[in-house]
Amino acid sequence: MKTRRFTRTAAVASAALLGLGTVGAAATTADAAGVPSQTVPECTQAMLSASVTHIPGSDGAGHTAYQLRLQNVSTQNCRIAGYPGVSVVGHGDGTQIGRPADRLDPDGQPKVLIPNASSYARIVTVNIDKNGGPLGSDCQVVNADGWRIYPPNETKALYAPSPGLMACSSDVNWIQVTQMNTSR
Repeated sequence: MKTRRFTRTAAVASAALLGLGTVGAAATTADAAGVPSQTVPECTQAMLSASVTHIPGSDGAGHTAYQLRLQNVSTQNCRIAGYPGVSVVGHGDGTQIGRPADRLDPDGQPKVLIPNASSYARIVTVNIDKNGGPLGSDCQVVNADGWRIYPPNETKALYAPSPGLMACSSDVNWIQVTQMNTSR
């Protein structure tokens, strides 16, 4: 998947909302150099659960943000790195609505998730209302059921319900996602 370019205004607004930074990785294990062991298997869909929650106070500048949480629900350590695949689904049958999320920041380092540990990403969307929000008529608004989440490097998806979610069904860029990280 290629990284799509956004206007400078969208990039600045998104960066401001994200408050990007990295902090300690208390929920990880690593070798002495701090880099996860390549012998630890990658986290698969079967090893993870997904949830997406709105981040209170994140609405502003025409955008809103959500926290994606992938939790290791298996009994073994697993390695996670890169971007999740994120899209909005609806119509009661998992049909993708509109375009999938674009990648927002550069790739990071792999992290090892111990059982019950979590990795996080931020999803930033245009703040959609019944009239399309800042996208206006470029956004054909529909009600959505939730989020389809592909863990990094995985072809099997997880589902996270999101009652009341509105989405752009037209071919416009309206969702961005960061890479997975162990900090919130």
